[in-house]
Amino acid sequence: MSELNGKVVLISGASSGIGAALAKELARRGALVGLMARRSEKLETLSAEIVDAAGRAAWAVADVCDDDQLNGALNQLESELGGVDIIIANAGYGHPEPAHRFKHGSSIQMYDTNVLGMLRMIDWAMPRFLAKGSGHIVGVASMASYLGLPNTASYCGTKAAMRVHLQGLRVSLAQEGIAVTTICPGFVVSELTDKNKAPMPFLWPTDRAVRLIANAIEKRRGEVPFPWQMRFLIGASSRLLPTSWVEILLRQMAPKKSSRSGSE
Repeated sequence: MSELNGKVVLISGASSGIGAALAKELARRGALVGLMARRSEKLETLSAEIVDAAGRAAWAVADVCDDDQLNGALNQLESELGGVDIIIANAGYGHPEPAHRFKHGSSIQMYDTNVLGMLRMIDWAMPRFLAKGSGHIVGVASMASYLGLPNTASYCGTKAAMRVHLQGLRVSLAQEGIAVTTICPGFVVSELTDKNKAPMPFLWPTDRAVRLIANAIEKRRGEVPFPWQMRFLIGASSRLLPTSWVEILLRQMAPKKSSRSGSE
């Protein structure tokens, strides 16, 4: 029997992609899943699919950038499912940010969703976990958290902030019985990658990725980067090359000045 059997898991960004597929996998392993996202029709459909497959699910509409809405949704799901054992901060997004398409406020909005959205979930869960001396915080960061890549400064920055914050929590909460898992995927088939026109090396199918993620949650692992080939390449370049050399290589990936003719 899975260690997740009977556990209540609340997931943000559950309406599609990794979030939706992970919810199904966790429910298959016996978890009671609370689904949160902004799109009610997708949540309702996903919840029905889980219930039809003999799982248990509840859903609530929530924007992770809205404190009151998010807290209300978390309270609702906690009540419907009978508690909370695991939170998964999965809501997030990214898009290219070439300099010639600079948009005021875009970076701030991405940090609000990706980073502060996670922190709002943690703020809600922490008093509950501390009170009972157990719990599990999971954050979905990215392989992009290990380098500042061209045209994606905000995305890389938000994921790096998530990863380092979760690491600090992990070492701080170990004595409290609270586990902290950081998931750092490379390219995984999703709505985000469907829109990506750039090369995506080592692209993983969604089902393979969610099995690995569910295993990591079940085993209460710490930091989980995948695929290993990408982590190896990033780690090797960071360790073996001076930062200035790495940045020279990364600059070659940035758009040339001639591409600015279509600026907005």
